[in-house]
Amino acid sequence: MVQSVPIICVVDDDDGIRESLDNFLRAVGMEVRTFPSAEDFIAYRGDAGCLITDLTLPGMDGLSLQAELLRQGRDHPVIMMTAFATPAIRSRSLALGACAFVTKPLDPASLLALIEDALKTRQRDCDA
Repeated sequence: MVQSVPIICVVDDDDGIRESLDNFLRAVGMEVRTFPSAEDFIAYRGDAGCLITDLTLPGMDGLSLQAELLRQGRDHPVIMMTAFATPAIRSRSLALGACAFVTKPLDPASLLALIEDALKTRQRDCDA
């Protein structure tokens, strides 16, 4: 069986962060799709092995995006990132099913480990 390359989707309104994550993830062998808004990601109907989204976005924020994805039955793992973490926001995001909540600036090695864990968990769930 041919192993497909996981598609990592990144939602952030900051062009620099999207470009940086795109370059980093491609360098480690992942396929990447980037989106400047939650609404753009919702319109995307392709595969998403894992979603990395910013909490603070224009229009629909990251928590609203998580809730909408749940409503639609789109169950890919979500890693929430923000520069403005609070315990309440962290708890809400995790309660909505985020597999991780990280604070910017991101540590690339830690982020990669979180992505790999999310992909492994998703594969185990699919195999069950």
